[in-house]
Amino acid sequence: MLKLTRIAAVLLIALAAILAVVAFSVSRRAGEAPAAPAQTRAAEAQTWPVVEAVNALPAGLPIAAKDLRVAGRAQPVPGGFTTVADVVGAVPTRDIAAGTALDGLVIAQGYALRLNPGERALAVPVDELVAAGNRIQPGDFVDVFLNLRSTPGVRDDGDAQARLLLSRLRVLSYGADDLGTPAPASATTDTPSPADSRAQDITQRPSSSRANDASSTAAARSAVLAVPVADASRLLLGAQQGKLFLALRNPADVGQPDLALFAQPAGVLAPRRELTPEQRLALQSPENDAYAGIDSAALAGRSSARPVPVASTGSAPRRSAPRLDRGVEIIRGDAASPSGSP
Repeated sequence: MLKLTRIAAVLLIALAAILAVVAFSVSRRAGEAPAAPAQTRAAEAQTWPVVEAVNALPAGLPIAAKDLRVAGRAQPVPGGFTTVADVVGAVPTRDIAAGTALDGLVIAQGYALRLNPGERALAVPVDELVAAGNRIQPGDFVDVFLNLRSTPGVRDDGDAQARLLLSRLRVLSYGADDLGTPAPASATTDTPSPADSRAQDITQRPSSSRANDASSTAAARSAVLAVPVADASRLLLGAQQGKLFLALRNPADVGQPDLALFAQPAGVLAPRRELTPEQRLALQSPENDAYAGIDSAALAGRSSARPVPVASTGSAPRRSAPRLDRGVEIIRGDAASPSGSP
């Protein structure tokens, strides 16, 4: 009897183990069966946001927010943008068709983005003497003084001069050190956006970095300045005719000379005579002022009146025909009188 009881107990234990294994297998299959379709649907629904063009974007024109949208793509776009704010204000380097995803390859980048509208980057020669002992750093503001040498062959000692040529110009680079180049953000990198990069200023650099810049700019031979387009001719002619000195100034100092108090130098090109009032007003634009130019006499202050406009007729000026009825002039001693005969 005892033996039969033991056999029955072993059988029951074996049966319980078998039932436990079967129950575990059934419950595992029941849990995995609905999970597989859910994972498939999640994989099918997963998209990556990317900024794309709503309308055609022409090259060279800033992008407006109304021309952009955020769309979902099945695959991430390498170097693509994820928010509209990252692209607003950027300039395409080529024409972009509507529906095209934007990435860093089609957006203008580089040194030119450091310039404000109406500015041009011009390099001037520098050394320790003319650049405040190499204490100038990118991001600083400088005044440009002109030391104009005396004209060869002229004995007048007053021909040489020194004066303020341009005021409060921004330094983009000095020697090998510059402000850096902004780069666009992408969905796959942590690179800052163009808006963030343009917002960065040189004052954000650590003071230790600026302190070490003196050694890196000790042998600097040029400085790149952001110059208003109307003043570019003055800077170039001043560098050719004389010597330029860069005076470092406090960035909070916004004082500048009042040009309305002085006679304006004459331009190289005279405006046409037959201009409408609107066209004469357009002559004051910075681009037209720069196109009119400036010569060495105007730079030295020896020509401060605008030349008289000459009509552009496309032909040589007409000369008056000689008069034949003047007669013959007869001179007697110190008196002269016409003879009255042709």
